[in-house]
Amino acid sequence: MAKGKRPNNGNRPNNTGKPANGSLGSANAKNTSGIRSDRSAPVNSRDPKGNVQGKAQSSMKPGASNLPRTSNKPVERYPSPVKYQHRFKDKNLSQNKKVQKPRMTNTIVSGATSVYSNNNAASDQVPPQLKRPLFGDEPVTPAKVVEKEPVKDPRKLSWWKVRQLERKNRAQQKAQLKEQQLKEQQAIAEQIAQAEKKTKLSDVLEETRPEIGEARRQHMAKKRKRDALRAAFNALLSVMILVGMLIIAVLYVVDYVAAKPTYAFATEGSIEHTIGATALVVRNETVMTSTHTGSLLTQATEGSRVAKSQLLAMVIPTGMESTMTELHNVEQQIVDIERQLMAQGKGVAAKTIFSETNEEIKPIITMVRQDAILKKLNNMTSYSSSIRVLMEKRESDLKSIDFNDETLEALRRSEAALQNQLENNANSIYASSPGIVSYKLDGHESEITYDLVMDIVESDCAELIKKCSSIITSDLDIKQNEPVLRIVQNDEQYFCCLVKDAPMSEFQPDSNHVIRIPSEGISISDCKVVRCSVTRDGLLVVFQTTNQVERLLDRRTVNIEIVQTKTTGIRVPISTLANADYDRGVATIFVNESGYARGYSVQIKDYDREYAIIAPLENEQIPSISTIVITNPGTVKEGDKVEK
Repeated sequence: MAKGKRPNNGNRPNNTGKPANGSLGSANAKNTSGIRSDRSAPVNSRDPKGNVQGKAQSSMKPGASNLPRTSNKPVERYPSPVKYQHRFKDKNLSQNKKVQKPRMTNTIVSGATSVYSNNNAASDQVPPQLKRPLFGDEPVTPAKVVEKEPVKDPRKLSWWKVRQLERKNRAQQKAQLKEQQLKEQQAIAEQIAQAEKKTKLSDVLEETRPEIGEARRQHMAKKRKRDALRAAFNALLSVMILVGMLIIAVLYVVDYVAAKPTYAFATEGSIEHTIGATALVVRNETVMTSTHTGSLLTQATEGSRVAKSQLLAMVIPTGMESTMTELHNVEQQIVDIERQLMAQGKGVAAKTIFSETNEEIKPIITMVRQDAILKKLNNMTSYSSSIRVLMEKRESDLKSIDFNDETLEALRRSEAALQNQLENNANSIYASSPGIVSYKLDGHESEITYDLVMDIVESDCAELIKKCSSIITSDLDIKQNEPVLRIVQNDEQYFCCLVKDAPMSEFQPDSNHVIRIPSEGISISDCKVVRCSVTRDGLLVVFQTTNQVERLLDRRTVNIEIVQTKTTGIRVPISTLANADYDRGVATIFVNESGYARGYSVQIKDYDREYAIIAPLENEQIPSISTIVITNPGTVKEGDKVEK
């Protein structure tokens, strides 16, 4: 008895058509095919093959029970005369008494599903074309074996057979090519026919139903119009975006590049109005010559004041060059030791001499830089000569300083010994009269004198100014009976110039004027008029002064600026004046007042190309000294916020 099954006591026949052992699908299968089950089948009825299905044949052995037979196998719907043959196909299975479990297959017959427990094809009465194979039960179609024709050896064929095979192959190739071309033509014709069919269909629709064609045209026209409007709107939107971005960029650049307010302090100063002219420098000079030929060795500083009978120079004959070179080396060593001693804190008076010389050299260095920027090299020789004069004066002043150093004293003794050696073999020149010594000559020392300028006429003055060189140079190679040096016998010098477009009332005799010399960076304040005469183009004026005689020893002509008027007061840059009315003498200035621009009306007292002298109006306190004024008033308006 199977485990878990109800026992059959022999009283209940198995007439349900279901397997007693609960085989798969037998208990739950429904009879949907419309064929009656075995329970209701009539006795002695026949199946389609003529087999009797009524009473069971008596095949029981003697002594067997007459109880109804129960079986674990489902009752077959279509019994087969070759029944149970598949169970004993395997001999080993029959000997070991192992029975293979029936395989359940589903077969569709007229839309009904039936359950079969036997795999024997002979017992299956359903036609094969009505069966639906399950997954994995699909029949495998064996590949068709193509038998190749045996290749005949062409050597065994006759020549006409070979020709016949070749013609046959060519004919087959032509036929295949024609067939392929025909297929291509047919495909092209079908495509053309389909296109024509579509076109004809649309034409037919428009002809048969014109309202549809008209509606379609209107719809397409509206669509095209809508697409055009959309494209135009997109283009307009893009242009507007680009224009907006461009405006933003322009505003940003304008704001970034736009000038910002700049500021300056109102200071106390003055404004001068000048007249430019070229002056001839005149001095009373005495020239001294040499009786020998050789090299010049100076014993006095250029531009220094000398006494009568003082040694001024020596003319060294040929053959003494080594002694002169040794003397120059000793002098350079003296200068180096003096600087070292000053760095150590010795020689306090020497520092004062160096400071005074530096202050005198600074303006010359500034003018050298300015001319170098402007690429003006005309005055470079004058600058060099002026610096050399100042340096020689400094060295002569340092000789009187006691540094209390043995090395320095030894070098000075060597210098004196070398000078004595040169004096014994050279031609010495002594001062014939007191005055200022200069070793620079131009050949006009005896021609241009005080008596000449007091009687000179306009044409002669202009000719001398044109003929004379501006800078006087020196020559160290001296020839016999030629000038060696000159001595200015007094402390006065004269400026003879032609002034154009100036009234005579401004240059009355004995009137004092200020003369500026831009090339030298000096200003001479006590220039007295000693002569003034009217000419065709202006005035011929002669000025006398006792200042800066040493600075101008190397100059024969010089460009001067004569100050006419001078105004002192609150000075501001001329660019700070807004809405300036120079005829009435009023203007507006903008002041940075607590971070905001405030405008004030002021009075213009004087002005030039760079500055203006202003004063506040009545009952006003602004502007005053140290007031912060805006130097570019065009960048602000009244009440604008400005940065400090």
